[in-house]
Amino acid sequence: MSSDRRELDRLIAIEAIRTVIARYAIAFDDHDWANFAELWAEEAVFVADGVEFAGRDHLVEFMASCLPEDYRGKHMNSPPVIELGPDLDTATAKTDVVWITQNFEVTIVARYDDDLVKRAGRWLLLRRAESGIEFKPGAPPISEAAAAVSKGMR
Repeated sequence: MSSDRRELDRLIAIEAIRTVIARYAIAFDDHDWANFAELWAEEAVFVADGVEFAGRDHLVEFMASCLPEDYRGKHMNSPPVIELGPDLDTATAKTDVVWITQNFEVTIVARYDDDLVKRAGRWLLLRRAESGIEFKPGAPPISEAAAAVSKGMR
């Protein structure tokens, strides 16, 4: 394979993975569990706060039960950082996420660490681990120098 072709295949893979990550957020937020399920490998695992949900059906069942059907929120994802495996059929991705509830409060600030696999021409989530940031009330404890600089920006 020529280096130009390999680079093109790499860019196509990265874009396809970005689409999977975006579809996850949209499908969850829309409660579209059929499309949500299509994003996962059969043996997929979702981990949140050390609790593991193994198997696509089990994890989709859990996710579908997280909120009442009539309640909505929105994922706000950073652009993912994607690393492809040497054969361009496996990948890892890191995506920062904020989830805003229907009352417009931020309830999740986290990172998704994903393992993905390409099967039958499609990229699928194999494992997603959600690592949340601990909530701490009050203003951030910044240095005097940072406070002086940011004071001029308010």
